[in-house]
Amino acid sequence: MKKEEIHLGKMIKEVAIQRDMQLIELAEKLGITKQTLNSWLNKDDISVKKLFTISQILNYDFFKHFRLNSINNSTEKPRITIQIDIDPESNNDVLQYIRDKELYELLKSK
Repeated sequence: MKKEEIHLGKMIKEVAIQRDMQLIELAEKLGITKQTLNSWLNKDDISVKKLFTISQILNYDFFKHFRLNSINNSTEKPRITIQIDIDPESNNDVLQYIRDKELYELLKSK
């Protein structure tokens, strides 16, 4: 089975539309310009911290699209390593969200 490609920028735009929020309003809530937001959304990836903040603003769990058990039903899960630069002292909300949403095992280096 081929893994479906997920473009986060397109998904964020769609969710913002569903929430009746214009990109300029989302940018303001993020404390950035609309041009900066467009730059983020046009890239192929986005940082976990930015995605977490956008998830909170839009009240939408973008992380659910990346859980291994929803993508791969086989008994053997693929092993991946992701480097995350998070200061545990200043980003406890991010770390707690990762734990609560069962992303810890996905993000943990083995």
